Amino acid sequence: MEDLATQTLRTGKRVTGLSRPTVIQPYRGFVADGIAHVRARAMEQPIFDVQPGGLRIDATLAANLLRWVVLDIAGLKVSVTVAGNTVTTHSNADGFIVAKVPVEDIEPGWHEVLFHAEDQGREVTARGRVVLPDNSSKVGFITDIDDTILVTGMTEGLKAVQRTLLRDAYGRQPVPGTPSLYRGLARGTNPKHPESTFFYVSSGPWNLYDMLTQFLGVRGFPRGPIFLTDWRPGSPPSDSEGKLESNHKRARIRRILDAYPKLKFVLIGDSGERDEQIYSEFLESDPTRIRAAIIRDITVEDAEVPDQGPSKTRKKSGLIRVRDSIQMAQVAHDLGLIDELTVDEVTAEIDARV
Repeated sequence: MEDLATQTLRTGKRVTGLSRPTVIQPYRGFVADGIAHVRARAMEQPIFDVQPGGLRIDATLAANLLRWVVLDIAGLKVSVTVAGNTVTTHSNADGFIVAKVPVEDIEPGWHEVLFHAEDQGREVTARGRVVLPDNSSKVGFITDIDDTILVTGMTEGLKAVQRTLLRDAYGRQPVPGTPSLYRGLARGTNPKHPESTFFYVSSGPWNLYDMLTQFLGVRGFPRGPIFLTDWRPGSPPSDSEGKLESNHKRARIRRILDAYPKLKFVLIGDSGERDEQIYSEFLESDPTRIRAAIIRDITVEDAEVPDQGPSKTRKKSGLIRVRDSIQMAQVAHDLGLIDELTVDEVTAEIDARV
């Protein structure tokens, strides 16, 4: 029914001349085994925009609602170029553009992706990025988003809906201390090593991608690929465990681990969803690949949890449970992932909020 409604809307808009220009929204991708894995979406140009400093509350509500009704463009022929190599593909029924571009031996770091298409005689272009992690960084980070770095309150019902609909990237709040902590994790302890790469894996929808990337930039989080899900009426409502995000996170984490066999990884999440269960499975299946798995406990108020210090950090099935970013920083310092300066920066950031 959704496919029929979408096709009818596309046809009707084009026949009546009411369709807006087609645009391509690139998503940050990654390079592995000499292949650039590129993803983007072809859609009708959104009628909302973002502004430096944020929007009024009414404009924010309108923008957040309109993210869910953007018209996807199917069948668009798109050329994708990375490091001088080009492949041609078509957007699928949901507007997604997925391409694998051979890039051979390119240097580690970020590389530009060029998109080119023509739609109704109009040229459509866009620029994106893909990253090749540097093996000499020794470690990579896979992190959840909601309630791990972005205050969402997924367990708070109406409050979570209000935060999602009534706040833009400038109004959304990071979990206290996480911006400084993540910058320190990316920097590491050896100034001669390149920065570690972050991979953001969330069960949130691709419709929120632009808001999430802006939030990461505004708050100073390390740049990294973001893996989201396609929420639509035709999607399976649940997996065998009753949670669709379980399979999504497992699949994405497995893909990242397999893509970079020379890197060890740190998994970061929270107790609000199924991160603890999923991370425990990877600790069991890939014990030599997972340097640590850290879960922030959001089931109790910070004031109810005594500061146990790094030496008394609670552990369960190999996971390290912490109560806040200060304790997470202490744990990361004990593991040799950050220096003392980062611990001080996290503490100062939290103290500044009081």
